[in-house]
Parts: sequence; C-alpha cells; structure tokens
Amino acid sequence: MLKKLLIFIGVLTLITPSFSQRRGTPTQADTLNNINSFVLQMMAEWKIPATSITIVKDGKPYSSFALGLKNTQKNIPNTVNTLFPIASCTKSFTAAALGILVDEGKLDWNKPIKEYMPDFQLYDDEATRTVTARDILSHRTGLPRHDYVWLFANNDRKTIFENLKYLKPSKPLYAQYQYNNLMYMVAGVLVERLSGKTWESFVKEKILLPLEMNSTVLNYSEMFRSPDYAMSYKSENEQLVEVGFGSNIDAIGSAGSIKSNALDMTNWLVMQLQNGQYNGKKIVSEKNLRENHSPVQVVFPAEAKYPELGFSSYGMGWNMNVYRGQQRRQHNGSIEGFRSQMTIFPNNQLGIFVTTNTSAADYYYVNIITNFIADNLLNMSVIDWNSRLKKERDDAKFEEEKKKKEHDASRKMGAMMSHPIDYYAGIYEHPAYGVLQVFKTDKGLRAVYHNKQVELAHFHYDYFEGTGFLEGITFQFMTNQKGDIDKITATFPNAGDVDFKRK
Repeated sequence: MLKKLLIFIGVLTLITPSFSQRRGTPTQADTLNNINSFVLQMMAEWKIPATSITIVKDGKPYSSFALGLKNTQKNIPNTVNTLFPIASCTKSFTAAALGILVDEGKLDWNKPIKEYMPDFQLYDDEATRTVTARDILSHRTGLPRHDYVWLFANNDRKTIFENLKYLKPSKPLYAQYQYNNLMYMVAGVLVERLSGKTWESFVKEKILLPLEMNSTVLNYSEMFRSPDYAMSYKSENEQLVEVGFGSNIDAIGSAGSIKSNALDMTNWLVMQLQNGQYNGKKIVSEKNLRENHSPVQVVFPAEAKYPELGFSSYGMGWNMNVYRGQQRRQHNGSIEGFRSQMTIFPNNQLGIFVTTNTSAADYYYVNIITNFIADNLLNMSVIDWNSRLKKERDDAKFEEEKKKKEHDASRKMGAMMSHPIDYYAGIYEHPAYGVLQVFKTDKGLRAVYHNKQVELAHFHYDYFEGTGFLEGITFQFMTNQKGDIDKITATFPNAGDVDFKRK
C-alpha cells in the first residue's frame, strides 16, 4: 500500500497537482517549484499519505497547495479544501477568544478565574483561589496532563470540569511548565460563562466568520457532514492502517477540536501577522494579541538542541523561540493520526502552516518542511534538517529500546502473584479517571477501560503492564492490612500515580 501511495504522489504532482497559488515572478516560481519538489521527496522518505501547506509572505497569501491522498483505501486526492484536525493549534484560537473578551471588558488576564466561575475547583485550594486566565493558558498551574480523564472516554465537558478537583498536581503552583489540555478546556468554559455562548459558537461568530474561515469546523459531527476531509493513518508493519476518530477530543474542544484546511489557515496566519486585523476588520486588539505572544513560562526542560535554535518559552497559545536569529512563534498539534504545525516569523511577515494525516513521522516531517520553507523565503542557506531529524529519530528509537531492555532486565523471573488470580478480578474506580474493570480469562487478566478491552500482561509479583491503547501504563495491585486487594495504582505517562479503589 505504501509503495502504491508514493507512486501516486509523484503522478499527482506531475499531472494534476491540487495547487493554488499566485502567478509570480520567475524567481518566485522557481522557489515554489523547489519547495514543491522537496515536499514530494520528504513525503516519499517519511511515508506521508497526504499533506497540505500554506505560506503567507510579506503578510499576504503567497501559496497554498495539497499533495497525496486524503483517503488511501479509495485513492481520493487531497485538496487545499480538505479538512484536517489541527489539534492543539486550536489553543491559539482559544487564547485569541479570551483576548476578545478582555477587549470587551469582560475579563482581566490577571484576575483569579474563581471570581468569574465560583464552581471552579482544583485539587489544590491555593491554586483554585489564585490561578488566572494567563496561568491556565501558559501551562503553569502545577497540574500534569491527566489526559486519560478525557482520552477515549465517554466523559463530556461538564463532567470533566466538575471532576478537576480529584486530579492531583505534580508540582507547586508556578513551579514549572507542564503542558496541560485540561486547563485549555477550562478556558473554553470561561469563554462560555463570560459570553453566554458556547466556546464553539463564540469562536465561530467572533473569529471564524470575520476571518472568512468558512470551511473550518469545531467538532467531528460538522466535519463528517463535509464532503472533503482526510482520514488518518498510522504505520503497522510497513502498511498504512486507519486510526479512526475515537479520541473524544471534542469533549475538551477549546484545547484541540478545530478542523481546518490550507486555505482557511492562510487567513488565520494573515491575521496574526497583521496585529489582529483582517481585511481592515479588527478581530482582536493589537494589545491583547501581543499578550498572547508575550513569553510567560520557560518551557521545561530548557534546552536548545541545535545552534540555530534558541530556548523556548510559552505565552498563551504559542511557543516562542528564535530560529537562526529570527523571532519565531509556533505551535504543534497532534490527535489520532494527524500532525500539524503553524509558524509565524513576526519580524519577517512570514507564516507557514503544514499538516498531514499520519502519525508515522510524528513531528519530524512537519518540522523539516517548515524549516526548509523558512530557509528559502528568509534567503538563508538551506540546512539539511532531514538528516539531522532522521538521526534524532534513530537516536530516540535506540534510547527507547535501551530503556525497554533495562526495564525487562529488572523483571524478577518466576515471581508469582501474591493471591490466587480470582482475587484480582473486580471493579476499581477513580472519581475522575472512571471505572477500571478487571476480569479473569484463560490467559490471565483482562481490563475494560473506557469501553475498550485490553490484556494486562503480568510482569512480576502484583505488577502488570497495559497493552493496546493502555501500552506504557503500569498497574500495581495493592494489598491492605487485612490481606485483601483493595486498589490498583496505575502510573500514567505525564500524570503519575492514580489510585483506582475497589468498589
């Protein structure tokens, strides 16, 4: 399937590319042909089914194009109108929405949000009383990700909001940058409380319609009604496999539920470069857009892997750093099998948006394409980011395999469970994470969580490891003083230990 797809990509470009651009000077045409050729090469090397790209230059639309297949099973070409979930790139829209509410005098960036929402409650009382809109948008509340509260779950926004009080922080308030989707969900609830409209209705009315982003939608039900949207894929045994749309991202909409296309995202980049204006209309004031773009929190861990990159900080909905001496604002987006990246060079009036419908290349592909376009349009020598990031990918894979070997070596061979296997079966519950049901099977233990069944692989003693969508999560069955198994301590990535108590 991959070989067939890559052959199609070449034919699509040479014969009938889905391409929309201004007729430019020969130099501009040469540059765009160079970019187009490079993108095709990278699609082949990184096994990308489809990609859509838009470029804003000198603060104006410059080029938008789409390549590959939005649906590999049906051989349907991608177009500049094809909708892709942009995931966490949505966060910049939510930050702008709050900026509009500040413009309207309904919100103060630095006023505790508890004063606007008396029912807002976190696990930590000090954080509950103190955190502001600026804090929840800059990932410094002390709360880790806790994404399995919503990911693949049936929980709706109201339930998730009400259950925040059960989620333990992992750091003190303001101590460290910790990326957090749930706080952006809270920002969406704040939009609703202050405006009297849902986050979706407010963003559509105040941002999408004035920006003429007429194809952009805010949930999957709207996307499925569109005639033009991309399927998402992952790679399994060198084959493309559909991922589907079951993440439940719409439940935390303001953190990542926007679905857009290359043409519409052009207008978003133009507005960002024109200080909140679009076609002479003010979307958000320059002052409050600048607040979105102002660094608030140093991104942890503080590192600059390459000499061309500066240390990263986070404002509100945007990462800020330096690329080859030029100021850069950026945000990535990841959901299901989609990866997106939007980039602004404010002092150069350059904007770039790249999206794709596979998780196989993670963010490597979108970074390579963004940097290549920037090098060309900023008139810099072109850096071979492809070789660098391939090495980075290979190094990361090596480290992952090394850690797995070390982990496997720590296993106490022959260390049996402390109880007969029937004793482990039962219903365990956490007030925010929900119900974890454990069954005995002929092969061992099976868990049902968020309506999905997975095997629990015995490691040693009462320690088990998740499989399937729970891969990477460990489960420790805990015994009380009476000798009964009374809870499971599950260790979630970017969240830590979560106790599911036996019912």
